[in-house]
Amino acid sequence: MGKQPPSTNLFIWKRMKISVIIPTYNERENLETLVVRLHNCLSSHAHEFIIVDDDSPDGTCELARKLSAGYPIKVVLREGKRGLASAIVDGFKEATGEIIGVIDADLQHPPEVIRELVEQIPQCDIAIASRYVKNGKVEGWPFLRRLVSRAATLLSRPLTRVKDPMSGCFLTKIAVIKDIKFNPIGYKILLEVLVKGCYKKVKEVPYTFQVRRHGQSKLGFSEYLKYLKLLLRLYQYKFITGRRQV
Repeated sequence: MGKQPPSTNLFIWKRMKISVIIPTYNERENLETLVVRLHNCLSSHAHEFIIVDDDSPDGTCELARKLSAGYPIKVVLREGKRGLASAIVDGFKEATGEIIGVIDADLQHPPEVIRELVEQIPQCDIAIASRYVKNGKVEGWPFLRRLVSRAATLLSRPLTRVKDPMSGCFLTKIAVIKDIKFNPIGYKILLEVLVKGCYKKVKEVPYTFQVRRHGQSKLGFSEYLKYLKLLLRLYQYKFITGRRQV
């Protein structure tokens, strides 16, 4: 990547469009609240929401289509439950913005953190909502889940120095991911972006990961196995190519 845009380019940056990818599976109870809050956060920017639904039986896709009458929403329906990471990659293909965002639909990432990420983008290439920087927090996790999350983060350390590379909420300039050949598996697309992307500077913004109010977590034992498989792929990629990472 070249030099970061100087402050005189702030006007141009303000005119850039932001595309936010929202992968969904059985998130009908959360979706409208998420869309309204995100729309309010991004009111000073041109923006679109790309909702990629894995054929939710609870009517998530139908609600998304209704919401598109009042909000800038594009709906992508995929038959069968194919996974969060691949849903995000399909969303990337539909995005028309110069800045690409990702946020889970479960409201565990408060949508307002997107506004803070947007404020960082003029000075960096990737902005990440982080649980593990100073002032970042996690609500309501039992000890075992905290331990597993920390262990997963430690396993990624040879790949990136980012403290929360498994975050489900981030923004990136389109140039970062333009030439990536994604091989998505499981839930952790950010780690693949960090290993394969073209960037110079990353900024982590603290936030509080909140307790899910509606719906059920999709994280199970099979996802841990997929994460280990992802790590193996990315270790191979990094050490074969020898690319410098942040």
